[in-house]
Amino acid sequence: MAKAFIFPGQGSQKVGMASVFINGFQAGMRVIEEIEDAISFNISKLMSEGPIEELTKTENAQPAIFATGMACVAILEREYGYELSKTAKYLAGHSLGEYTALCTAGAFSITDAARLVRIRGELMTSACPDCENYSMVALLGVGAEVIEELVERYQSGRHICVIANDNSASQVVISGHKRVVMAVCEAAKHRGVVKAIELNTSGPFHSPLMSQAAIEFDKVLLSIDNYYDCKIPVVMNSTAFPLIQKDDIYNHLIMQMTGRVRWRQTIEFLMNDDEIDELVEIAPGRTLSTMIKRSYDGARVRNLETVAQIQEFAQ
Repeated sequence: MAKAFIFPGQGSQKVGMASVFINGFQAGMRVIEEIEDAISFNISKLMSEGPIEELTKTENAQPAIFATGMACVAILEREYGYELSKTAKYLAGHSLGEYTALCTAGAFSITDAARLVRIRGELMTSACPDCENYSMVALLGVGAEVIEELVERYQSGRHICVIANDNSASQVVISGHKRVVMAVCEAAKHRGVVKAIELNTSGPFHSPLMSQAAIEFDKVLLSIDNYYDCKIPVVMNSTAFPLIQKDDIYNHLIMQMTGRVRWRQTIEFLMNDDEIDELVEIAPGRTLSTMIKRSYDGARVRNLETVAQIQEFAQ
């Protein structure tokens, strides 16, 4: 039987997130050092010591989460001898996590991927500098069909609100101009939403308001000479469909910045594959595995965020 490995996105960062993968493991430390050299920033110190306010900044959180995931993969493979390519049928990552999945699949080198996620974070932050006018809110209790109707009703040509993340049948994230986002939240109270949580982000991600960032990021992607076809298919956010060819992947990374993260459809695709007996979430955190367990009774999911969990899984 095969496995699918999934990688978390922004929001999974926390102080101490990579400590278990650095202390005592040469493979993990080498990955972190390579990433630090690539972005010319001491990300390990920030991950270990904080403060959390600095770690949560998009331009820091994205390389930190990427670094933690890649260090975990390196330890799993090099320290414990687990050959991920032999058991993984698919890889997938939530938003930023897509880059960790692609790097694990061999589409980018660690150095190139680290530079991409650092620049991606900087561009996303700078796209809408007056961040108090924008918002992202997680709506709990209903699915995308209900929220789709509301966002279409409340936005206008000048005021944007879209579904940014279709996470599960009972969790949707909306993104856009704050005034419209809050109007949708108020209306959603009467349509079954049980809780609305405003997210701590530096902009309206995965919305048309990221168009300028996408244009600039396209130029950055063009400057990367070494793209490769994936050794393991990666289920992409924008379509919830697996890809291998490097040219197709390039286009989807641009689409992802302004488009919807179709995570619910991604998990449905993986869960409906009879050859996959387990979904495995790579560190940091357990956000994705928890979400899957809540959505699917009896789902076989595990997360790898401690050395003990990695060792048990490898054996």
